[in-house]
Amino acid sequence: MVEIRELKIGSGKPKICVELTGRTEAELLYQVKQAAVSPAEIIEWRADLFENRNRTESVLRILKSIRMNIGSKAFLFTFRTEDEGGTVRVRDEEYIAIVKIAIDSRLIDLVDIECCVSEYRATELINYAHQHNLPVIGTNNAFLKLLTVGEMDFRVRYMQKLGADIVRIGVKPTSKKDVYRLLLATHDLCEDLDFPIAVIGFGEDGKYTRVLGELFGSSLTVGVLNSTADDGEIDVYRLAALIDNLNEM
Repeated sequence: MVEIRELKIGSGKPKICVELTGRTEAELLYQVKQAAVSPAEIIEWRADLFENRNRTESVLRILKSIRMNIGSKAFLFTFRTEDEGGTVRVRDEEYIAIVKIAIDSRLIDLVDIECCVSEYRATELINYAHQHNLPVIGTNNAFLKLLTVGEMDFRVRYMQKLGADIVRIGVKPTSKKDVYRLLLATHDLCEDLDFPIAVIGFGEDGKYTRVLGELFGSSLTVGVLNSTADDGEIDVYRLAALIDNLNEM
């Protein structure tokens, strides 16, 4: 279990995370205000989507604005590269530099680090975050093909070995059978290992993994702001209601 502010990640219901995806400062500030009053417990800034991500002063200004506006909610910083389903391709040095800006700011509560692209940069940043007493979410997104149970097991254990405090794997199932297999694999991993694991499905079939995670041990889930019925996502308010109903049952 990882304790952050008022959260105990890895205990009880999966903690709901919502992403801030605005390209401009104005868009981000609008989203922050929406997220602040939403049921989400973790606010995640996808900094790779920000148009001024290469300007340190702009990044720091957004970090401060988010921190000031989200109250006691946990603040997760994420820079997602093209290799892991993001929007930009960067060298190791560039990735390390921007993540260190967020760590050095002391404004965030958690940092996401891609662990399966480069062991060098993952190790460098995990050690750096821990030196600043900052918990790490080790992430691997496998969208090109569905991972086998063995592959999931290997990647989860690999990220733990690197030092991640929480492990998050993103997948894209294409059938109900895929979902069933993913949930069972998540259950077996959580039974065998003693740290928080999150297996999060995307796409239409992936929605089930985000609602049923508590039954199978997943510690985090993801909702979105202003979801539409056909975008393959779950609105954060609806997600919270579904999880609460499941918990009551």
